[in-house]
Amino acid sequence: MRKLNIANEAKRDAEVGFEMKKAAPKARFVLKSGREYASARLLKGTFATEFASLEKENADVAAALEEGDPEIDMELEGRKLEGLSKVYLSPDGKVAYGVKLEEHVHAPDGSEKEVRAIKEMPANIAVENMPIRWTGKMFPKAAAIRKFVFARSYQLHHVNGLTYDFLLAMAKKLDEAKAMMLVGGGEKGTGPLVFTMNGSPYRGFLEGRVQGERYLLVLHLTNLELKGVANA
Repeated sequence: MRKLNIANEAKRDAEVGFEMKKAAPKARFVLKSGREYASARLLKGTFATEFASLEKENADVAAALEEGDPEIDMELEGRKLEGLSKVYLSPDGKVAYGVKLEEHVHAPDGSEKEVRAIKEMPANIAVENMPIRWTGKMFPKAAAIRKFVFARSYQLHHVNGLTYDFLLAMAKKLDEAKAMMLVGGGEKGTGPLVFTMNGSPYRGFLEGRVQGERYLLVLHLTNLELKGVANA
């Protein structure tokens, strides 16, 4: 279970666990034989069989395709892929080292406006003395689900008796208000949440539900806000 550092309304923070809960699928896919269906990643092609490579090796690519199958690697194509690692390649297909990543900014008309180095963005959800904080901005649940598109949700878990009381109190506060609390990261506690190095920044919303002494505290993440379109 992964952990994050979060503070409550009184600015008391604690390290708690979080995980993504996936709903069990209601439908089950099987083959005609009744055997369970399973997906797999297969090799579609290699660098040597790409069209650009075929153009370099053949004066007439169409004729080469008619005479044989140069676009298919008979030994490798269709192999099951497992345990892959991402690498960058140079234009000639060789592994590139010391890669410098750049960000290309384009204007609305499609023209290139700016080229700049990509800034490293560290994760900020488990930084000591820099917890995820309540911003004080509450959104009614009915309004939040119509205003934001939630890309993913994580359930928060206590890791001991003290954090159980800590999270239960937070869930009760939000459940009674029937609202979601906007939370933020960074030094001021108002910035976006970044879960992995150079990961996508998200705005976080806490939702709490309570049944007796049982609680559910969910951190909803969004990077897309819905806005109404003015009448023409």
